[in-house]
Amino acid sequence: MNTNRMIFAVLNMVWLFSAGLIVAEEKKMPKGIQIAKYAPTSGSFPACTHIVFSGKTEIVTANDALFYRTDSKSPFRKSAIHGLKDAHAVVFNPHNQLFYATDTGNHRLITFRDPAVAEVQDSMSSLADVKLVRPHDIVFDESTGWLYSINPDGRQVFRFKEDGKSAGVLDLPSNFRYSRALTIVDGRLYVIGSSAGAVVEVVDFGKQEYKVHNSFEKKKDAPAGSWKSTGLVLNDVDFFDGYWYATSYFCPSYAAGNDCDENKFIRFKTWQDLKNGTWEDLSHRLPPRIVPYYLTPHDDALFIAVFNHEERGVSAGVYQLTTSESE
Repeated sequence: MNTNRMIFAVLNMVWLFSAGLIVAEEKKMPKGIQIAKYAPTSGSFPACTHIVFSGKTEIVTANDALFYRTDSKSPFRKSAIHGLKDAHAVVFNPHNQLFYATDTGNHRLITFRDPAVAEVQDSMSSLADVKLVRPHDIVFDESTGWLYSINPDGRQVFRFKEDGKSAGVLDLPSNFRYSRALTIVDGRLYVIGSSAGAVVEVVDFGKQEYKVHNSFEKKKDAPAGSWKSTGLVLNDVDFFDGYWYATSYFCPSYAAGNDCDENKFIRFKTWQDLKNGTWEDLSHRLPPRIVPYYLTPHDDALFIAVFNHEERGVSAGVYQLTTSESE
């Protein structure tokens, strides 16, 4: 090719690019995050540890009460279900059309059909011949129909169906002294080892097979703390839109004078990132000095229940996280 032809070829290529006829390979840009207050629109719940969605019904767990609505535009109302003590979570079982709640302070699970009606269908104080002691979380596996709950201090995870007559128990590792939450992602159960700052991935419940994902620079086994004094103290870990998100129980009362907001809400891509500490700290996206607790992925958003450890009934609510492609 002579010089004139080479110049012509280069000029022609430049024209094609400028005209948009040749498109360069697009690079996928990182996803942007938006976090906004979801509920209540004003004021505060008495406390707030969890929100669940079932059809148009939304239920918030708020210490000794449940709050619900059947229209996302309406305010939440206090449920007619009474007698609860320090309740933590609710889940819906479509197989029998019942809600299940962890009535934590009363050491039981209850079922009910309608939060507007003061009728408890059933109450369970033991599973697999093991007494329930402050059961915290409860989740439902759509792929198998199993429900799972947990005794946080006893290192026991329960698997059961409907009324609890068919049940089994999984014993966690001995160093898992306190575990607050359970998560199901793609049909696999994860147990959140709070004081250990680690996550148990259950490979086979029946065979008691699991693997442990540890976190970076865990300093001290504790039920609450701060990043600098304890390392992560996990409340919950869940998967949403390509990332794992994790909350920790950090608050002024347990921070030992350290920053109680640092790394209380993080996200990461892989378990190796959790181990290496290569995560993104999103704590500044939430109000300061509040505890982010359970996470609920729903539709195209991740919902974060928060409360104030020092002042109950202040700043307790639900935040909504959404993502979009950054420009």
